[in-house]
Amino acid sequence: MNNFYNDNANMLARRYLLTSFEEVHVSWLHHLNDLINQQESIFRVLDVGAGNGRDAKYLAEQSTNLQTVEVVAVEPAYKLAEFGARYTSDLNVNWIDDHLPRLNRLTVYRNSFNLILLSAVWMHIPPEERLTALQTLAKLMTPNGRLIISLRFGPNEDTRVLHPVSVEEIETLAKKAHLEVIECSDRDTDKLGRTQVFWQTLVLQRDSGNVN
Repeated sequence: MNNFYNDNANMLARRYLLTSFEEVHVSWLHHLNDLINQQESIFRVLDVGAGNGRDAKYLAEQSTNLQTVEVVAVEPAYKLAEFGARYTSDLNVNWIDDHLPRLNRLTVYRNSFNLILLSAVWMHIPPEERLTALQTLAKLMTPNGRLIISLRFGPNEDTRVLHPVSVEEIETLAKKAHLEVIECSDRDTDKLGRTQVFWQTLVLQRDSGNVN
Protein backbone atom coordinates (compact mmCIF):
# COMPACT_ATOMS: atom_id res chain seq x y z
CA MET A 1 0.00 0.00 0.00
CA ASN A 2 2.71 2.48 0.95
CA ASN A 3 4.46 1.77 -2.36
CA PHE A 4 1.49 3.25 -4.23
CA TYR A 5 1.57 6.42 -2.12
CA ASN A 6 5.35 6.79 -2.38
CA ASP A 7 5.37 6.15 -6.13
CA ASN A 8 2.59 8.69 -6.70
CA ALA A 9 3.36 11.15 -3.90
CA ASN A 10 3.70 14.29 -6.03
CA MET A 11 0.51 13.61 -7.99
CA LEU A 12 -1.45 12.76 -4.85
CA ALA A 13 -0.16 15.79 -2.93
CA ARG A 14 -1.30 18.09 -5.73
CA ARG A 15 -4.67 16.34 -5.95
CA TYR A 16 -5.34 16.64 -2.23
CA LEU A 17 -4.67 20.38 -2.38
CA LEU A 18 -7.45 20.84 -4.94
CA THR A 19 -9.91 20.73 -2.05
CA SER A 20 -9.89 22.67 1.20
CA PHE A 21 -10.27 21.41 4.75
CA GLU A 22 -13.60 23.25 5.04
CA GLU A 23 -14.99 21.63 1.89
CA VAL A 24 -14.04 18.10 2.89
CA HIS A 25 -14.93 18.32 6.58
CA VAL A 26 -17.94 20.64 6.62
CA SER A 27 -20.20 17.98 8.18
CA TRP A 28 -18.31 17.96 11.52
CA LEU A 29 -16.74 21.42 11.70
CA HIS A 30 -19.14 22.40 14.46
CA HIS A 31 -17.56 19.73 16.68
CA LEU A 32 -14.12 21.20 16.06
CA ASN A 33 -15.32 24.68 16.98
CA ASP A 34 -17.06 23.43 20.12
CA LEU A 35 -14.02 21.46 21.26
CA ILE A 36 -11.63 24.36 20.72
CA ASN A 37 -13.93 26.71 22.63
CA GLN A 38 -14.05 24.29 25.56
CA GLN A 39 -10.27 23.97 25.82
CA GLU A 40 -8.41 26.71 27.68
CA SER A 41 -4.72 26.54 26.73
CA ILE A 42 -3.51 23.56 24.67
CA PHE A 43 -5.64 21.73 22.12
CA ARG A 44 -4.08 18.50 20.87
CA VAL A 45 -4.96 16.86 17.56
CA LEU A 46 -3.94 13.51 16.09
CA ASP A 47 -4.20 13.30 12.29
CA VAL A 48 -3.81 9.64 11.29
CA GLY A 49 -2.95 9.15 7.64
CA ALA A 50 -2.07 12.81 7.36
CA GLY A 51 -0.99 12.57 3.72
CA ASN A 52 0.33 15.84 2.35
CA GLY A 53 -0.53 17.81 5.49
CA ARG A 54 -3.54 19.74 4.21
CA ASP A 55 -5.66 18.97 7.29
CA ALA A 56 -2.77 19.18 9.75
CA LYS A 57 -1.93 22.63 8.40
CA TYR A 58 -5.47 23.93 8.78
CA LEU A 59 -5.80 22.55 12.30
CA ALA A 60 -2.44 23.94 13.45
CA GLU A 61 -3.43 27.34 12.05
CA GLN A 62 -6.30 27.49 14.56
CA SER A 63 -3.79 28.49 17.25
CA THR A 64 -4.35 31.90 18.83
CA ASN A 65 -2.53 34.08 21.31
CA LEU A 66 -4.56 32.44 24.07
CA GLN A 67 -4.55 28.86 22.85
CA THR A 68 -2.00 26.59 21.21
CA VAL A 69 -3.05 23.86 18.81
CA GLU A 70 -0.55 21.00 18.75
CA VAL A 71 -0.88 18.52 15.89
CA VAL A 72 0.67 15.07 15.67
CA ALA A 73 0.58 13.95 12.03
CA VAL A 74 1.00 10.22 11.42
CA GLU A 75 1.91 9.16 7.88
CA PRO A 76 3.62 5.87 6.98
CA ALA A 77 4.26 6.78 3.31
CA TYR A 78 7.57 8.59 3.69
CA LYS A 79 7.39 10.65 0.48
CA LEU A 80 3.98 12.04 1.37
CA ALA A 81 5.24 12.69 4.92
CA GLU A 82 8.24 14.57 3.54
CA PHE A 83 5.92 16.76 1.48
CA GLY A 84 3.67 17.30 4.50
CA ALA A 85 6.58 18.20 6.77
CA ARG A 86 7.67 20.88 4.29
CA TYR A 87 4.12 22.13 3.86
CA THR A 88 3.67 22.56 7.63
CA SER A 89 7.26 23.46 8.53
CA ASP A 90 6.34 26.82 10.07
CA LEU A 91 3.59 25.37 12.24
CA ASN A 92 3.27 23.28 15.42
CA VAL A 93 3.03 19.93 13.63
CA ASN A 94 5.06 16.88 14.67
CA TRP A 95 5.34 14.23 11.94
CA ILE A 96 5.64 10.59 13.03
CA ASP A 97 6.13 7.44 10.94
CA ASP A 98 3.60 5.00 12.37
CA HIS A 99 0.43 3.18 11.38
CA LEU A 100 -2.70 1.56 12.68
CA PRO A 101 -3.87 -0.68 14.19
CA ARG A 102 -1.48 -0.16 17.14
CA LEU A 103 0.35 3.17 16.67
CA ASN A 104 3.19 1.87 18.82
CA ARG A 105 5.15 5.12 18.72
CA LEU A 106 2.29 7.08 20.22
CA THR A 107 1.85 5.22 23.51
CA VAL A 108 3.28 8.23 25.37
CA TYR A 109 0.21 10.20 24.26
CA ARG A 110 -2.32 8.13 26.22
CA ASN A 111 -5.41 10.24 27.09
CA SER A 112 -3.87 13.21 25.29
CA PHE A 113 -5.82 14.10 22.15
CA ASN A 114 -8.88 16.31 22.14
CA LEU A 115 -9.50 15.43 18.50
CA ILE A 116 -8.46 12.43 16.40
CA LEU A 117 -9.02 12.53 12.64
CA LEU A 118 -9.08 9.53 10.30
CA SER A 119 -9.82 11.07 6.92
CA ALA A 120 -9.91 8.57 4.03
CA VAL A 121 -8.13 5.95 6.14
CA TRP A 122 -10.69 3.42 7.37
CA MET A 123 -11.05 1.61 4.02
CA HIS A 124 -7.32 0.82 4.09
CA ILE A 125 -7.52 -1.03 7.43
CA PRO A 126 -8.21 -4.78 7.03
CA PRO A 127 -11.46 -5.76 8.80
CA GLU A 128 -9.64 -8.08 11.20
CA GLU A 129 -7.54 -5.14 12.46
CA ARG A 130 -10.33 -2.62 12.92
CA LEU A 131 -11.32 -3.44 16.50
CA THR A 132 -7.69 -3.14 17.60
CA ALA A 133 -7.47 0.17 15.74
CA LEU A 134 -10.49 1.58 17.57
CA GLN A 135 -9.20 0.33 20.91
CA THR A 136 -5.87 2.04 20.23
CA LEU A 137 -7.55 5.33 19.31
CA ALA A 138 -9.86 5.20 22.34
CA LYS A 139 -6.82 5.04 24.64
CA LEU A 140 -5.30 8.12 22.99
CA MET A 141 -8.39 10.31 23.38
CA THR A 142 -9.07 12.65 26.24
CA PRO A 143 -12.21 11.74 28.21
CA ASN A 144 -14.23 14.40 26.36
CA GLY A 145 -12.43 14.06 23.03
CA ARG A 146 -13.86 13.27 19.61
CA LEU A 147 -12.86 10.74 16.97
CA ILE A 148 -13.75 11.57 13.36
CA ILE A 149 -13.84 8.75 10.79
CA SER A 150 -14.73 9.23 7.12
CA LEU A 151 -15.99 6.27 5.10
CA ARG A 152 -15.44 5.90 1.36
CA PHE A 153 -18.03 4.16 -0.80
CA GLY A 154 -17.66 3.31 -4.47
CA PRO A 155 -15.26 1.65 -6.91
CA ASN A 156 -11.52 2.23 -6.94
CA GLU A 157 -9.76 3.54 -10.03
CA ASP A 158 -6.20 2.47 -9.21
CA THR A 159 -4.19 -0.43 -7.76
CA ARG A 160 -4.92 0.16 -4.08
CA VAL A 161 -6.82 -2.46 -2.12
CA LEU A 162 -9.86 -0.87 -0.50
CA HIS A 163 -11.78 -2.93 2.04
CA PRO A 164 -15.58 -2.66 2.35
CA VAL A 165 -16.85 -0.24 4.99
CA SER A 166 -20.17 0.39 6.70
CA VAL A 167 -21.66 2.53 9.42
CA GLU A 168 -23.10 -0.59 11.06
CA GLU A 169 -19.67 -2.19 11.37
CA ILE A 170 -18.23 0.83 13.15
CA GLU A 171 -21.22 1.06 15.48
CA THR A 172 -20.73 -2.59 16.46
CA LEU A 173 -16.96 -2.35 16.89
CA ALA A 174 -17.24 0.96 18.74
CA LYS A 175 -19.21 -0.67 21.55
CA LYS A 176 -16.47 -3.26 21.99
CA ALA A 177 -13.87 -0.46 22.15
CA HIS A 178 -15.92 1.50 24.74
CA LEU A 179 -16.80 4.16 22.19
CA GLU A 180 -20.13 5.38 20.90
CA VAL A 181 -21.19 6.97 17.62
CA ILE A 182 -22.82 10.31 18.41
CA GLU A 183 -23.29 11.63 14.89
CA CYS A 184 -23.42 10.23 11.36
CA SER A 185 -23.58 12.46 8.31
CA ASP A 186 -25.61 11.84 5.19
CA ARG A 187 -23.69 10.44 2.24
CA ASP A 188 -21.89 13.24 0.43
CA THR A 189 -20.52 13.52 -3.09
CA ASP A 190 -16.81 13.26 -3.75
CA LYS A 191 -15.11 16.68 -3.66
CA LEU A 192 -12.71 15.59 -6.43
CA GLY A 193 -15.59 15.01 -8.79
CA ARG A 194 -15.54 11.19 -8.94
CA THR A 195 -19.20 10.53 -9.74
CA GLN A 196 -19.33 6.99 -8.34
CA VAL A 197 -17.55 7.79 -5.07
CA PHE A 198 -19.41 8.92 -1.95
CA TRP A 199 -18.36 9.71 1.61
CA GLN A 200 -19.96 9.49 5.02
CA THR A 201 -18.52 10.82 8.27
CA LEU A 202 -18.98 9.50 11.80
CA VAL A 203 -18.22 11.27 15.07
CA LEU A 204 -17.38 9.09 18.06
CA GLN A 205 -16.64 9.70 21.72
CA ARG A 206 -15.86 7.54 24.72
CA ASP A 207 -18.96 5.94 26.19
CA SER A 208 -20.19 7.08 29.58
CA GLY A 209 -18.56 4.15 31.34
CA ASN A 210 -15.11 4.84 29.92
CA VAL A 211 -14.32 8.46 30.72
CA ASN A 212 -11.44 8.05 33.15
